[in-house]
Amino acid sequence: MQLLRISIYGKNGERRDVEFSTGKVNIITGASKKGKSSLIDIVEYCLGSSECNVAEGHIRQTVSWYSITLKFSDSEVFIARAAPMQGMKSNSACHMLIANEVELPTSEQIEVSTNIDSVVSYLTSKIGVPEQITEVPEDQTRSAIQVGFKHSRYYLFQGQDEVAAKRTLFHRQAEPHIPQAIKDTLPYFMGAAQDNRLSELETLRSLKRDRKRIQKKINEIDNIKGEGLRKGHNLLAEAAVIGLYDGQLVLSDQKLLTSLRKVSQWTSTNHDIEAPENDPSYDLDRQYRQLSDEKRIIRSRLNAAKEYVGSVSGFEKAITEQELRLQSIGLYKNLKPTDKCSVCDAQHENTSSLEHIILNSLNDLNKKLEGVSRNKPRISAYVNSLKERDSNLAIDIKKTREAINALRQKDIEVSTKAALDEKRSRVVGRISLYLESIDWNEDTDNLTKKLDKLNPQIEELEKSLDPSALKERLESQLSCIAEDMTAWARDLGLEHSEHPIRLDIGKLTVVAETPFGRTPLYRMGSGENWVGYHLVTYLALAKWFIEQSRPVGNFIFFDQPTQVYFPSDSSITGDLEEIADDEDRKAVKKMFEWIFKVVEQLSPKLQVIVTDHADIDESWFQEAIADEKWRGEKALIPTHWYK
Repeated sequence: MQLLRISIYGKNGERRDVEFSTGKVNIITGASKKGKSSLIDIVEYCLGSSECNVAEGHIRQTVSWYSITLKFSDSEVFIARAAPMQGMKSNSACHMLIANEVELPTSEQIEVSTNIDSVVSYLTSKIGVPEQITEVPEDQTRSAIQVGFKHSRYYLFQGQDEVAAKRTLFHRQAEPHIPQAIKDTLPYFMGAAQDNRLSELETLRSLKRDRKRIQKKINEIDNIKGEGLRKGHNLLAEAAVIGLYDGQLVLSDQKLLTSLRKVSQWTSTNHDIEAPENDPSYDLDRQYRQLSDEKRIIRSRLNAAKEYVGSVSGFEKAITEQELRLQSIGLYKNLKPTDKCSVCDAQHENTSSLEHIILNSLNDLNKKLEGVSRNKPRISAYVNSLKERDSNLAIDIKKTREAINALRQKDIEVSTKAALDEKRSRVVGRISLYLESIDWNEDTDNLTKKLDKLNPQIEELEKSLDPSALKERLESQLSCIAEDMTAWARDLGLEHSEHPIRLDIGKLTVVAETPFGRTPLYRMGSGENWVGYHLVTYLALAKWFIEQSRPVGNFIFFDQPTQVYFPSDSSITGDLEEIADDEDRKAVKKMFEWIFKVVEQLSPKLQVIVTDHADIDESWFQEAIADEKWRGEKALIPTHWYK
């Protein structure tokens, strides 16, 4: 697969074509901001990119369809993809034509005839990628990848921000998840994983499933039959322990099976016991709480009454003591109102105030004693009633507690029976399963023979599909590529090329194998080295893909490989004289001469397209320029499309 042309269809109905030669170096040279870098984005968009990465500007504003024409050994394929609508990242609408020689359609002839998924599916089949799924180690959680045409694009493009990168080597490597996709799919594109590996892996998985199923069946038969009827005797003994069987335990085989079948017909009677509609335990529990609450109240009142009785008794005792004191002085008994002095017994006219005080005190004491005497019978009666109620409540509480305990005991008996029935049900279930599973006519000989046939097939496939063997093949292939990489790095005069140069798949970078260890690309110095090793790696891989007939497109697109030398902002003509350093001018010329030499060696199997500022005044360079030189008014988008 190589690129014949890039065509863009303007909203004005016109078409702009950029033609390329197959099997050769094609150069698009021009000044900045002429659309050179957009060519990669257009090609990748038409080949199935999930987004249109064409920069905003005249191209986005004026183009309605992007298209490419691909050249295969037996046909040409025209792919047009609609430009994204305003605010959208992509558009899945496509128009595809397949013919020996495609006649480019006009703007009026382009219509939506397919979608980009169908285009990618066709290209996957066309370049010969068989159905292939990457392998994921058992200790890793990432998903397997369905290998397709889109994974081959990593080896076809080097954008302006990629070709001189020191920490990334492959196209889109800086994007999330892409590095792992490259690591997973490169073994297939290299040829380390054979095309039939997927089908053989599926065959291996199928054989292992069959082996597991047969082994499981053999184990089941051995578990049931291998020990004779010992398991049956054990089950019958269990049934006897829980009351399901009351006969002899030492039986013949036939009688054992008969007894087990009889036991297996047991059913629980618990379903015949209906629970009462009203739960008496609830009423008893409520009654017990009410009685207990009332008893606490009665006890509180009784304690208060007893305290009152105690205080009255103390009062009465104090009054009585005072009465006894008055009696002791002989005043209380004969005390009456008189006009004589109570001391000297002489007559006087006025009544003594002392006599009145004593008389009033005695009268008051007398009234209090009478009150106490009247209340004592009532208090005693109240206390007695409380004591009687307290005693009755104690009796009622005891009866209620006994009733609750009786119900609980009954519940325990019911639950015990339920537990026994549950245990019996489990034993009956095991006996039923045993009777259903046992088959004395089944033999494991045929199964064992099948297993003996499967094991050698599985061992052979495991050996051929061994991941370590895959890794060894990949390392061997990388060593072959390393020879070209080392030789070409020396041709370009790159630093560290005096040591073996190789591709490190684990870290996706170029390394130099020095006596002091590996030196990765990002430690190899200047931008000249970074660009050089990118070119060396991509061309070495392309040579391998071609020689091994691997399903990868036979073209490479490099954008601005001279950017580390060329003063792009001030470049006017692109002539090498614009580069100040003579050594840099020689390096740029050597780079292009080397690219031409490698492509010539692989002609007509490899096509290289370079977009760059450089315009070397050499015949071999000028003859390779595709389209016009994009300077002044010349560019990808004609001026009148937007003016």
